[in-house]
Amino acid sequence: MKTAGHMLYWMTHQSRFKALASYHFKTALACIRLKYLLNEKPKLIDECRKGLLCYGCLETWLLWRLTGGKTFATDVSCASVTGMYDSFSRKWSRPILASLGIPANILPGVYPSSYYYGTVQNGPLGYSSNPSLSIPITGIIGDAQAATLTENCLSPFQAKLTLGTGMFLNLISGSRALALMNGFYPVIGWASGQAYFDSVPTFEIDSTSSSSESPSSVLSTSRSVHLDNLTYLVEGFYPHAGTLIDWLKSENIFSTYSELEEILYSGDQLGLDEKATRENIFYIPLLRNTLRNHQNTLVDEKLNRKSFYGPDGLVIGLDYSKSADKLLVARVFIESIAFCTKLMLENYRKQTRISPSILYVNGNVARSNWLLQRMSNTIGIPVERRGLEECSCLGAAIVAGVGAGLWPSFFAATDSLHKRLHSEANSLPSVDINDANLNKRNNKSNSHELYRRFMPESSEICISIKKRYHIWSHLRASYLPKTSTGLKLV
Repeated sequence: MKTAGHMLYWMTHQSRFKALASYHFKTALACIRLKYLLNEKPKLIDECRKGLLCYGCLETWLLWRLTGGKTFATDVSCASVTGMYDSFSRKWSRPILASLGIPANILPGVYPSSYYYGTVQNGPLGYSSNPSLSIPITGIIGDAQAATLTENCLSPFQAKLTLGTGMFLNLISGSRALALMNGFYPVIGWASGQAYFDSVPTFEIDSTSSSSESPSSVLSTSRSVHLDNLTYLVEGFYPHAGTLIDWLKSENIFSTYSELEEILYSGDQLGLDEKATRENIFYIPLLRNTLRNHQNTLVDEKLNRKSFYGPDGLVIGLDYSKSADKLLVARVFIESIAFCTKLMLENYRKQTRISPSILYVNGNVARSNWLLQRMSNTIGIPVERRGLEECSCLGAAIVAGVGAGLWPSFFAATDSLHKRLHSEANSLPSVDINDANLNKRNNKSNSHELYRRFMPESSEICISIKKRYHIWSHLRASYLPKTSTGLKLV
């Protein structure tokens, strides 16, 4: 499939074939999990072909249950991250489905994010006996896309980074899909339908199925829906961010998150950056099966022989036996999150020749002021945390509001939200975010909930950190297999 993608792109120069050539099957994708299920239980294949089974992800199952089995559908944002949807043609991908042996007839219909999907029929909110009191379902959106929408990233080349269990970097490409190589893949952010309450997604029995099958056994989309306000993203992903912090906590390096912040800031006063650079102390996030023998690395002669494994990589330069080294362990672990962000942004810039002017961040890991300041110094642009909790939930509410007609567009919805946010932020006393002592005091309070922008610090500090990044990226590349580009994180 990848070879065919390369050949077709060479002949046609169509972006969709470039995306196909860079496609990678990953275990996190829904299509791979479905393929595994079908391999484990071959009888399911026959049932799928007969129309006795249908398949959907969590949002499809929830919608099916809430509507009492009347709506079998998903939205474009969720479909685009399953690994079997063509974001360019906005259809289920025939080449991918054929290569995996997945019947297309078992998949749900794909609709806009903001759309009238039906009404709640089941559960405590269901009012099947009184249709006038029925609660409409007017929005579905993927997790990372919802967080991007909440951050008001609607214009091309804006960037959002979600730091949760993993790292999701989303960059807006506008109304057209952008095909990139080395770890980025085009996904659909959101879209709305032309009408809100004019019609409900309807489904009909496949005429090829036997008459003995139940009405809910074989479902197919009865009509297509035009997409408005269609917005594409490119997405880069790395599976570890919050897991690094959890590992540090499990190793008793800290007990509370405020204590972790104090450890990180105390390292600034102790000059641990200089020590880490001088002694070549780094955390290299790599899967263990990609690590080559330490003796064969390109820079082995420059490294301290001490090393140990972390949750998803290798700590070099430390033997982890001295209690004082625990400060360095915490520091290089958290620092690697900033370095991975820089790596993904560099990958994006090299392919598009475009750099975002600001990086918006959210997620629980983004509560760390030290990390965000280190990230700003590393990537050389402002990093902004807007103080919004539960960004994904808020994004889903925006999509539902647009679908219900509360706002005429996504721009109107997010503009209204952020005008209120900035009004609240401007009512707060101004602070100097570059004051380390103030940062330490603030981290003992709930200041992480406030709007904060982190600017790159003095050139001397930024040069020192960027020097560490270049050493880190060179080390990481030396551990990768020879066939790898050294850029890909996903």
